[in-house]
Amino acid sequence: MALSFLKKKITRRRPPEEPAIVKQRASFCEEGHARPCITVCSPANSCVCGCDDVRLALEKEIDARGLGIKLAAMKVGCKGDCPFGVLVGFPQKRFYYSGVTPERAGEIVAETLERGHILFDLLHVDPNNSIDATILYDRATGFLATIDDSFCVVNVAKYFLAFQEGVSCGKCVPCRVGSVELLELVEKIIAGRGAPEDLERMHLVCHAMQYAPYCDFARTTSGPIISLLTHFREEFEAHVESGICPAGVCAALSGEDKVASH
Repeated sequence: MALSFLKKKITRRRPPEEPAIVKQRASFCEEGHARPCITVCSPANSCVCGCDDVRLALEKEIDARGLGIKLAAMKVGCKGDCPFGVLVGFPQKRFYYSGVTPERAGEIVAETLERGHILFDLLHVDPNNSIDATILYDRATGFLATIDDSFCVVNVAKYFLAFQEGVSCGKCVPCRVGSVELLELVEKIIAGRGAPEDLERMHLVCHAMQYAPYCDFARTTSGPIISLLTHFREEFEAHVESGICPAGVCAALSGEDKVASH
């Protein structure tokens, strides 16, 4: 009996192909985020640094690329001296660019907003002129900026005072007593119990801390408060005279457009 052998074609079975892994990078501008994606300094006084030109250049680049990103404003108090040049902020990521020119607008939009790359030559890193990543203060000029306009300046004053709390050596009255009294007055205003005379009292205490201290620490502590009272007086007055926190941050006060407390 003839045996016939069936030759079976042996094929090596390939393992099933794994689906390609696509690494998705989180969008630099997070949709639905409570804070804007990009801001530009917008001082109330005339600006000699060209912030308007930078703003227009950025808007043009954003529109040309169809990104649909709205350019928002910072809250800035300055005399037009611009110690850092034009500032561009990224509130969602908590960092600033400084010394920005219109010529860099295209690079900022393409590299930072679209690709998420930080331009390190523009990155503002100056521990002597900032305490918080979102608040800048320059002691020499009194310049002060918050990375967007959602900040309550009275709470910013509290932040500066609380940061220095307990650091005073206590050798002189203006520093030892003044810093404590300023913090008490600010907390009173935040609690909705402020009065117009409290603002005058704050001015007097700051004046004493500037001109009658034993050392320079009192000047350092009161400097930001003087800048806030000088550049944002109307916001302090809204708290004490109208019982309104314009930023909607102080829970004890009424206000429109409530935002999350800092």
